[in-house]
This record gives sequence, C-alpha cells and structure tokens, in this order.
Amino acid sequence: MNRFYSFMRACFGWIFKIIYPIKIVGNKNNVPRNGKIVLISNHLSFRDIPALIVAFPGYRHFLAKKEFTKNKFVKWFFTKMGVFFIDRDRMDIGAIRTGINYLKNDEGIALFPEGTRNRTDENLQQIKGGAAMFAIKGQAPLVPVIFQRKIRPFRRTYLFVGEPIDLSEIGSRFGTAELESASKLIGERMEKDKESIDDYVANKKRKK
Repeated sequence: MNRFYSFMRACFGWIFKIIYPIKIVGNKNNVPRNGKIVLISNHLSFRDIPALIVAFPGYRHFLAKKEFTKNKFVKWFFTKMGVFFIDRDRMDIGAIRTGINYLKNDEGIALFPEGTRNRTDENLQQIKGGAAMFAIKGQAPLVPVIFQRKIRPFRRTYLFVGEPIDLSEIGSRFGTAELESASKLIGERMEKDKESIDDYVANKKRKK
C-alpha cells in the first residue's frame, strides 16, 4: 500500500464525494481492494481519476500520458501517488514492462483504454491494445467501469461496474490479430455496459 496515496484519499476523498456525488451501479465487489487487476474506464474529464480513487478502496497504479511530466510539481505528485507514465507517440516498452511488473507483483493498475479523453458522453472511442496486453501478459482479470456522463459539481454521477473480462484463453505469445480481437471484445463489453447504465438512469427518471 502506498501511504501517500492512502493519506491523500483519506484527507480529500470526503470533500470530493460532497462536491461530486457518485452512485455506483452493479457489483462493486468486482473491483477487489487488493491484488492484481486491470481496471479500465471510459474517460470523459480530468475528474475521472480522483473519482475512481474515491469510489474504489484499495490501491492501484494509474497510467497517465507522459505530457504530465513536463510540470515538475505534477510529475512529483503523480509519482508519489504511484502513477506511471506512457509516451503515446510510440510503442513505450518501458511503460508496458512497468505495468506488467506491477501485476506480476500482485498489484493493480488502472487506465483509460480509449487512449485520450472523450469529449462527448456518447459512444466510446476505439479501444487501444494496451488494456488487453496488460491483462494477458500480467495474467490479470480485466474489469470495466463506465461513467454514465461527465462528472459535474453537485450533480449525481452514475458509475457502472461491469463483470470481469477473462482473456486467459489467449496465451502469452500472441500476435496483432489476437490483440485486436481482444480489444474488440473489450470495446463491445464496454459499449454494452454503457447501454446498461444509460437504461438504468432513464428508468429512474421515468419513475419520478
């Protein structure tokens, strides 16, 4: 456990919950407090990372774009929080190896498989291959969570927890075709989960 991460979550988590109330839908137990997991989410705003930290107890290493390291304070803070960075302009073998090592050490990682922020609350963008690669190489369960809409102050946001995606049938020696197939499966599951949370919210509104 990262003590700095725990300290920041304990000190500021309750403030975040008041300003940005989140209702979790689905089985929260699908996201274990400890142990290896690849937690993936759609990415609608910069508030998504603190929201996931607050919503799910435990400790996970978040993957962030390398551009954040340009600011010395941000780099220091993110590093203290256990974040690891990736260069999105190339195949960043170092970042991939770091994430896989975390998983092999029975630690969790979290990332946004669309690769960049989605500016709308609508369909997901194309799922990149990183999430599948981490799950396969790290032999870890992959759990999708979906924000129903962009997080806004003092408005309830619904967060759907999907069922784990098992990619264990794909061996550690895989090619481009297998990776693309796994990423397509992840995208389909996330789209299905997005429909589920949209239906849940729509039904709640109709009942009012």
